Amino acid sequence: MKRKSSVFATAASASFALAGLMLLPGTAFSQSQSQRPQFDAASIKINQSSDRASTRYDAGRVDLRKASIKHLVRRAWPLPDYQMVLPDWVAADRGSLGYDVSVTFASGTSSGEIGAERLQLMFQDLLATRFGMTMHWETREVKAFEVRASERVPRLKPAANPAPPTDFPKYSTKVENGVWHLSSQLGGAPSGLTVGGFLEAINALRILDRPLVDASGIEGNYDIDLTAPAEIPDNKPGVSELLGALDKQLGLKASLKTLSLRMLVIDHLERIPTPN
Repeated sequence: MKRKSSVFATAASASFALAGLMLLPGTAFSQSQSQRPQFDAASIKINQSSDRASTRYDAGRVDLRKASIKHLVRRAWPLPDYQMVLPDWVAADRGSLGYDVSVTFASGTSSGEIGAERLQLMFQDLLATRFGMTMHWETREVKAFEVRASERVPRLKPAANPAPPTDFPKYSTKVENGVWHLSSQLGGAPSGLTVGGFLEAINALRILDRPLVDASGIEGNYDIDLTAPAEIPDNKPGVSELLGALDKQLGLKASLKTLSLRMLVIDHLERIPTPN
């Protein structure tokens, strides 16, 4: 049994995932529509097919196929799931409702020239004008597993062929002979995960009832292979087995703590965008 994660390409730099954490409350999004940078043109259509999500870049254009609303929010604020509070309908529509989004830039410019932060502001404007999105920031106390380098010292192998940065980490999982295996190698694609991306991949598998939060301070991309005994009937490792494997195999120790995390809280978000 093998499961592959959804992968979305992006033109952002390797620091893309950190940019959303550094934005200050009330910046950019609270500006008037005329002050925010905007796409030259944008088309949004509802997609309720069984197609897989994908992204295509052309000169001066980005096409998203069956992008989830969460994906669009993450393009505007690149945050892990545990730092976003979304309306209930987002989870209810997971996998069934997506959006085909085509955006173009002003003549003579491309997404690479615009830069990651300005591109985020453009998606913030898209969400505000087409989905009526309003939001605020607040700090909440969250029970989470804080992950740091253990006394064993990290046992991470630098990526031999790191992939370009993506909005969501690329990984694959499988179970063979009762052993669960997570790998940063996705088919024949280039490999490599940041520690944060690796922990986000585990969070997405919903093995733990609390998120893994990266506090390791470790930078770079790594080829990661993690194994643990698979428990029946879910074919996933137990909590203690998974946390033990993180420590023993990778030198990453997870401690359950109460953390103060800055949260993006979506106050309002329309399910159906305004017409093109």
